[in-house]
Amino acid sequence: MYQERQLAAILFTDIINSTAIMQKDEGIAIAVNKRYTSVLKQSVAVHNGRILNDYGDGSLCAFASTTQAVRCAMDMQRQLQTEPKVPLRVGLHVGEMFFEEGKVFGDGVNVASRIQSLGTANCVLFSAEVNNKLKNQHEFKTTTIGKFQFKNVDELIEVFAISNEGFELPDKKKMEGKLKEKKSFRSVIMLVLLFLILGTGTFFMYRHYLGRPGFTGKEKSIAVLPFEAVSSAKENDYINDGFTIDIIDKLSKLSGLTEVPAWARVKLYKNFKTNIIDIANELGVAAILTGTIQKQGERVRITADLTDVNSGKTIWHTDEDSKWGDVLTIQNEVAGKIATSLSAHLTEADQKDLKKKYTENAEAYNYYLKGRYFWDNRTPTTFDSAEFNYKKAIDLDPNYSLAYAGLADLYPYNQKGLSQLEAIPIAMDYINKALSIDSLLVPALATLGLIQSIYDHDWEKSKATLEKVIRLDPKYQWGHIFLGNLLVYTGENPKEGIAESRIAYELDPLSASINWILGRNFYYAGQIDSAEKYLKKAIVLNPRFPSTRNWLARIFIQRKDFAQAMDTIRKIPPSGNITNVEYQGTLLAYAYAVSGNRSQARIEIEKLLKDKSFYAHYYIAMAYVGINEFKLALDELEKSVQDKEIFLYFLKVDPVFFPLKNEPRFQAILKELNL
Repeated sequence: MYQERQLAAILFTDIINSTAIMQKDEGIAIAVNKRYTSVLKQSVAVHNGRILNDYGDGSLCAFASTTQAVRCAMDMQRQLQTEPKVPLRVGLHVGEMFFEEGKVFGDGVNVASRIQSLGTANCVLFSAEVNNKLKNQHEFKTTTIGKFQFKNVDELIEVFAISNEGFELPDKKKMEGKLKEKKSFRSVIMLVLLFLILGTGTFFMYRHYLGRPGFTGKEKSIAVLPFEAVSSAKENDYINDGFTIDIIDKLSKLSGLTEVPAWARVKLYKNFKTNIIDIANELGVAAILTGTIQKQGERVRITADLTDVNSGKTIWHTDEDSKWGDVLTIQNEVAGKIATSLSAHLTEADQKDLKKKYTENAEAYNYYLKGRYFWDNRTPTTFDSAEFNYKKAIDLDPNYSLAYAGLADLYPYNQKGLSQLEAIPIAMDYINKALSIDSLLVPALATLGLIQSIYDHDWEKSKATLEKVIRLDPKYQWGHIFLGNLLVYTGENPKEGIAESRIAYELDPLSASINWILGRNFYYAGQIDSAEKYLKKAIVLNPRFPSTRNWLARIFIQRKDFAQAMDTIRKIPPSGNITNVEYQGTLLAYAYAVSGNRSQARIEIEKLLKDKSFYAHYYIAMAYVGINEFKLALDELEKSVQDKEIFLYFLKVDPVFFPLKNEPRFQAILKELNL
């Protein structure tokens, strides 16, 4: 594969404690982020650099000139000392970088990142290579901070700092960063004594294990990369992905592991060609699991390697050639061996989770994996395929609770082409069946909590259910999503609701759905700049996701940027879980109305009323509000209540309907919805 390589001055930046700032005060966090983004873009442009990666609260930039890179860093730190102040870490290095499949790699990038990790606010740190370029330039005063041994960097790196007036010099004793662990001499002596005490007999009994490298990381964190098929055949993709997802699920529930990146983050590395240590560093984990699966008839061969990122050595390996019927046992054993290899403490509950199987029937599991694979594609056609496979799984194992929960998830979002009055009772039948088999089944409980909100409008019961979901599995992102939605849409606690949505985002930051929901929730919480940021990210992640542009267009309408709103509306994909009749047609009518073109708005409404392919009363009501036909809007909302449309979820906080808030009929609707 062709790689574009170049020598550059590399600049890394990172806002210090950005997550903590957000948790403490969201308003301050947003102001800090906006200030940082503005200064970054301006300074990099002025000094002829390029922003290669913008992480939101950090960046990777490149410059052709070392002095321009340092001037840019100094310029940024000076500007960020004025209110709102931004505590920024900065690190620079000169080295080679290369591009592969749109990503930036290279030792130079790695070293710059490590130096940045040592930084403190209003401080500019850089390597000896950078310092050498500055020696003869009197505008720069530099001071050595000392030599450091960084993770995954073989030689000691001497780090320097700008000591010009107005810049901070860090205290080496207090500096923390991505440093290699120091081995304690005392620990080595104690280990030798322990071996002597154990005696020769014990040594020989365990010699196989003693000869294997151990885990050296500080944090017990692991990424499970997608298992690869040995052959190039695509028909077994669902097995590779499903096995990986289930390993991740098992590991993420273990209390002894600090971080296990979600499937949506690691699946981007499917069929990876990048060095796995670089991938681990991108994901911020101390260990990484890679493997292959080969299924041929009733046989399955699974290989796996667990690599310690700090040492680069394999600390556990397996090569299992077994019957397909043993796949669930192998899965549990792999998760257990990983936990043991990372020296993760396993509680009694952890041990129980590792042994748990939802079915003993491997063929039923095979159909379940197919069902989940199709469900994840989220189109009406693939939902039909998902339903077929889930039902095949249940035919083979009538007590397969996860398959019933999977069937339930097909119905709340209109993918089956049914009204809520038709769909939700079917979903509830499947949920009740799943919970009768396993009363603590998290996916079923989460869907139950959602239905208690969107259909029953029993907000208290829904909140209790969703809080139970989070207690049972704090890393189940949809529990946080549904609870966050409830807190925002009822108006009970929008700030806490955004915080719950953010937890889901941190668990799965590359999910288009979660970015869309977080953006939507910021919109309903009145924070449209933040809403725009996450909605645009969702579009980048999945340009065909139909819902995202709907809320992005609403933001432009709220800003009275009607030209951009119209352009966004016309780009709404014509298919998906919600048709363009609702999102494109009704929103277009509303946009025409509020922009002042009510005659065209009425024409668009007439088109909608003639189209019987789907009839969403909530969205027709929105169009009527736009042309100030409040009686007709209320008529449609009352029909929406009768049909229990899912969109009523938003009614209390939807700014479109604020003109109706003093209408007695509108207040009666809110009362009927327990709002």
